Amino acid sequence: MNKKSLFIIILLLVALSVQAQTIYSLDSCKAMALHNNLTIQNKRLSIDAAQQVKKEAFTKYFPSISAIGIGFKTNRPMIDTDFDLGELQISYFSPVLLSIPLPTLPIQALSGGISGSVTAVQPLFAGLRIVHGNQLAKIGIQAADLQVKMSENEVIEKVETYYWQIVALKEKLKTIETFQRQLTRIAIDVDAAVAAGVVNRNDKLTVQLKQQELAGGKLKVENGIRVCKMILRQYAQIPEQNFDIEQDSITMPEEPTSYYVESQYAVNQRVEKQLLDLNVKAAELQTKMEMGKYLPQVAVGAAYSAYMMEMNKDNTPTNNFGMVFGSISIPISDWWGGEHAIKKCKINEQIAINERDNNLQLMAVQIEQTWNEWQEAYQQLLISQQSIALSQENLKIQQDYYQAGTSTLSDLLNAQSMLQQSMDDFTNAYVNYQVKKRIYLQVIGK
Repeated sequence: MNKKSLFIIILLLVALSVQAQTIYSLDSCKAMALHNNLTIQNKRLSIDAAQQVKKEAFTKYFPSISAIGIGFKTNRPMIDTDFDLGELQISYFSPVLLSIPLPTLPIQALSGGISGSVTAVQPLFAGLRIVHGNQLAKIGIQAADLQVKMSENEVIEKVETYYWQIVALKEKLKTIETFQRQLTRIAIDVDAAVAAGVVNRNDKLTVQLKQQELAGGKLKVENGIRVCKMILRQYAQIPEQNFDIEQDSITMPEEPTSYYVESQYAVNQRVEKQLLDLNVKAAELQTKMEMGKYLPQVAVGAAYSAYMMEMNKDNTPTNNFGMVFGSISIPISDWWGGEHAIKKCKINEQIAINERDNNLQLMAVQIEQTWNEWQEAYQQLLISQQSIALSQENLKIQQDYYQAGTSTLSDLLNAQSMLQQSMDDFTNAYVNYQVKKRIYLQVIGK
């Protein structure tokens, strides 16, 4: 097999491997992350756990039923004595029987037995703790659901960040490859000039150093793409190891002005605000739960009991009975410390209110700050775009000067480096714009 055939086979294999790659858009990555991300799945499981807590709290409305059974066997009868019939009152016997000696009667009883009972107690009033406990359980479900939404926002932000980082690195890679091709053409011209004795060998070494610099930069970018893909794959739970992202050409995005939302209005749309409100409500219910401990507890119930005692070998009587009852419990001595416990709960309630108000103020500041950062990112994008235009014009001039022999190779390479830097700056500014846009939309509740 000649080298030409081997080269064609390698190209075909590369083409097939590229075609085999699955291409993911940003929207598909976000959809997969929302469905498959393990952090989000754990948060959704926390909703199931909170629902079980609510179901458990609801069972407190039902009667409390308990059963107990006891069985015992002694090594000797619990009652073991002799009963002298002669000690009976004489009035119980006729005069004829008085002359007859009465025997002593041995008595042995309670050498074993079994007993069982069932009791059901229905609480009628427990200081409203059952009601408030169910309300707390419901708040737990609502909080778990909001935490899922927060996790979804955080994961989507990470997915977008790494997606755009890959886009930026791929753009930088294309820029490097473009300049490598340009540098290859320059190297050919320099080699010819050196061979003709027009320039010295130092220019050739300068070009080679620049080529090595670009090769090192390319390797660094390729490694960055590989790492970012690994992280994106973990967040979005992408099944394929060999995948690529959909990449459109980078163009100037829209101005942020149309997205602005007044900060106080945006705060009310935040998931965090709803969580803070639930935290205050939970603190209020905790106070009511604590107060309920010191109110009278009223309950009614019923019980049924049966027992069987072994009196002797031939006599094992059984008995059973049932009863209904009502109870009222007033924790009088607990009132002494209860007053302080209730005050502590009220303090915690005020702390929750203060934390909510403080965080709402901080969220308003965060929204304004994020808006400013997005605007700055857009302005930086405009500056970078102008810088590219200036660098392109400068490179064209230096190329003309170099061809005319009025400029040095170093000036030409510097002009190339300036254009490459301007293009990289534009790419970084574009990615920063997209990230700031995602953050702003998130902090205003969209």
